[in-house]
Amino acid sequence: MLGKQKTPDKFSRYVDPTGEFTNRELKLGVWYLKHKLLLQKIGKNILIVWCVVSVGYSFGYWLYYFSYGYFQDQKMAAASAREIPNHFVVNTLFNAKDLQVGRIEVYNSVSELFDFVAQVKNPNSRNTARVTYKFVYNGGETVSAQTLLLPNSERPIVYFGQKSDIYPTAPRLVIEKVEWRRIGAEEVLDIGAFLAERMNFTMENFNFTKASQITGTLNHQIEFDLFNDSAYGYWEPKFYVELIDGVQTVGMIYLVVPKFKAGEMRHIDLRSLVDTLDVSEVKVWPAFNPFDTSAYLKVE
Repeated sequence: MLGKQKTPDKFSRYVDPTGEFTNRELKLGVWYLKHKLLLQKIGKNILIVWCVVSVGYSFGYWLYYFSYGYFQDQKMAAASAREIPNHFVVNTLFNAKDLQVGRIEVYNSVSELFDFVAQVKNPNSRNTARVTYKFVYNGGETVSAQTLLLPNSERPIVYFGQKSDIYPTAPRLVIEKVEWRRIGAEEVLDIGAFLAERMNFTMENFNFTKASQITGTLNHQIEFDLFNDSAYGYWEPKFYVELIDGVQTVGMIYLVVPKFKAGEMRHIDLRSLVDTLDVSEVKVWPAFNPFDTSAYLKVE
């Protein structure tokens, strides 16, 4: 026997003639109206609990901070200040040291032309120095010139052919500007080994022939063999050739050796018109930049 079927309530049978809401939406609306006050009470209680918890936690934390944490922060700040290095001291360590200028000499080259020579040292282990300089003397000065000094190296810097009616006295080197370039360890790890490998030149078989009308030698002749003992070839390496008589330097000559290959020997034949010149030996000073990749011959 079939049970008695439940008769749908009026809400279930209601159909909105406008079609703006469904029967389900009508039920939800009725439920909300019946429980509105309860929902507001629950929401208010939740808000009160959240405020009590958050404000209470904040108040507790600030109480903890001012009673303990603040003093710990002061101790940490003081410890950090002691551990941080003195920036003035650090900058002093990394800043380039001044160039060191040694003896300054003037040599007569020909007639009324004079060569100025200063021995200069770059004491910095990782800085090249591009130097703009000039020489001044009683009654005049040279024009400005430029040269590059390698890290932790010493060599002459020269101005050739200054015209003067009299011998220039009280010569002085004026360094107008120095452009420093630091060679980082990521570029060259060991600067000393780098330079030793690339600036390896030796000289043998020196011979000096004095000018003589009797022998038909019109000017002094300085000869020697120059060896490129490095593993690198260079397009046009430049050198200063120091002329020495006994223990005294008597002059300087500028030398360019084109396409100087690795392991090659070049016979060098230099001439001088200086009167009464005597040379017992020479010293060769490389004066080019091995950090410049364009200086090297391409390997074929």
